Amino acid sequence: MSGYRAARGATVSATLIVRDEERFLGGCLDSLGGCVDEVVVADTGSTDRTRDIALARGALLIEHRWAGDFAAARNAALERATGDWILYIDADERVAAWDRATLDPLLRDPGTLACTVRFRPQTGFTRYREHRLFRRRPDLRFRGAIHESILPALDEIRTNEPSSVAHSDVAIDHLGYDGDLEAKHRRNRPLLEARLASEPGHVYSRDHLGLVLQASGDFRGAEEAWRTAIASVNARDGTEPGDVLPFLHLASSLLGRGRDARAVLQEARARFPDDFALAWLDAKTKLESGDAEGALPIFAMLGAVDADALCGDTAWERSIFGANAWGAAGLCAFRLCRYDESAAHYARAEALAPDNAEFRAKRQFALARAR
Repeated sequence: MSGYRAARGATVSATLIVRDEERFLGGCLDSLGGCVDEVVVADTGSTDRTRDIALARGALLIEHRWAGDFAAARNAALERATGDWILYIDADERVAAWDRATLDPLLRDPGTLACTVRFRPQTGFTRYREHRLFRRRPDLRFRGAIHESILPALDEIRTNEPSSVAHSDVAIDHLGYDGDLEAKHRRNRPLLEARLASEPGHVYSRDHLGLVLQASGDFRGAEEAWRTAIASVNARDGTEPGDVLPFLHLASSLLGRGRDARAVLQEARARFPDDFALAWLDAKTKLESGDAEGALPIFAMLGAVDADALCGDTAWERSIFGANAWGAAGLCAFRLCRYDESAAHYARAEALAPDNAEFRAKRQFALARAR
């Protein structure tokens, strides 16, 4: 399409589904300029300027009647795409990095079926790997009315033919979870309930329902949803990406309401020993219950993590690493009367956040107590 012709070699079509996205769509389409070869926008019933914005930026606009099924809408956009590869993206997302020099060898490799991208789910989080680039072929279609996924189709193909999934350096930022989510919660609740009626063991949807219920003030319903999701995780062998979430959200909710979360955290830490968010909650709980000795090494471990280098199956809030973690380690050491050590931890925090006057003051106070 005019305005999106990107490069020689393999061609890429970006596909979107939209409804009343005038606030975000222009920025998304602008970020795609020079990256992809065409953009297909499936509109599901906009009443604002969304269609005009898409057309003005050279996208192919199609109409898709909304039937409460995200997979069906995404697949409608796929049907109209013509590129060799598909990049699926949403209006509230932005391409943050796209280097065809490094991407083209992956796209030209006949054995590569799909590529992951480095995805940031929310401002202030680390990146994780998402399957957003895949070959355009008729047996690669989304499934699921909500939390739609291309992964089941990818897995079936990889079972039946030799192929691989490559990791690309493409980066995408999601802005849609910044701000008020009330409208999204209202939209998502009936879709989540419908999916869970047919797939009661779908952990990610059950966890999401817990978040929706909590946002509406139904804490009992949220807790029940998370405990049901945890039971589903425990009922099967192995774990899948996202299985940690109901443990994490239940523990956070309990702690936020002044309730005991130690049993949940103990179970979760045993099952997901490498999850940094659980480690942070565990350390906070230990510190608040008087176990500074047990909390200190956890905070020190988190302080040493390079958040910029993280990109695996999970995203974490960046605030649990670096300066905040070293500051918490400094507090632990101070409560243990190890003042020189406390000052050293606060100095690490201050080095990472030089404008934070609190770290500076606490370092100086710890040094004064050490003399």
